[in-house]
Amino acid sequence: MNKIKVIVCSNSAIDYIEYPKEIEIFRMNLHFGSESYLDFVEMPAKEFYQRIGDNPNDIPKTSYTPLGQMLERFDQLEKEGYTDAIVITIARPLSGMCDAIKKIATETKLNVVAYDSRTLAYPEAYMAITAQKMVQNGANLEEILGVLDFIRDNNHMFFTVDTLLYLVKNGRLSKLQGTLGSMLQLKPVLTFSKEGKVETLEKIRTSNKALRRVVELYLEETKGMDCLTFISHAHNDEAVALMTELIHEVYPNREIVSSYLTPVVGAHTGPKAIGLGWIRKQ
Repeated sequence: MNKIKVIVCSNSAIDYIEYPKEIEIFRMNLHFGSESYLDFVEMPAKEFYQRIGDNPNDIPKTSYTPLGQMLERFDQLEKEGYTDAIVITIARPLSGMCDAIKKIATETKLNVVAYDSRTLAYPEAYMAITAQKMVQNGANLEEILGVLDFIRDNNHMFFTVDTLLYLVKNGRLSKLQGTLGSMLQLKPVLTFSKEGKVETLEKIRTSNKALRRVVELYLEETKGMDCLTFISHAHNDEAVALMTELIHEVYPNREIVSSYLTPVVGAHTGPKAIGLGWIRKQ
């Protein structure tokens, strides 16, 4: 009988919600110049957003778990009797982690499945939690991957950022676009493509209007749908409250899960960024 380990990267922000502790986390790293911090463990979200709020030009770089460390863990899991590991990663267009795991998977006896979530934050965490529940219920690898495929094909997120600075600094926007956007106070409404690429849908003049437009897009997509709703935010309780109020005006009984964007994601979005999305229920 196969013994399966579920692993997820910390881009999932799984640390900020309730989750089965059998799930293992491959933690990303934050680099402020010569200073390095392990995501969540050494730099939790509130501390991170306070730091970049006080020093907006102090923008960190990020990196995934070192390959040697991951390979060492795979070998250890094989010694512990595991036959398979499902490693759920941030979308491939946003990180080289998925491809890196596929490469080192050939160097261990453990059967390692590098699973591209094609997203990040709550939907990625939801995949890991679902996979772990299925492991506990005796599901096999094929059954688990089938359900993960369903979740991956049946979720969507819209988001907006409060400042273009971080998108520019991390190469998501050209300096010219960022300068013009800042001058005009434009707030982009963004989404993820089916492949996990960040796409700009619209550019709106104020944060309030951008937030309301995100809710409008969400409501258009989920009309009559039986779905779980999630809000992922970079320390923006006021925006969470507004989004929740607007959704409940239309769907009073909809379940809404709210959680943080973890620092390694916030390093690319900046403070007060907020995402709103849905996961279709099976």
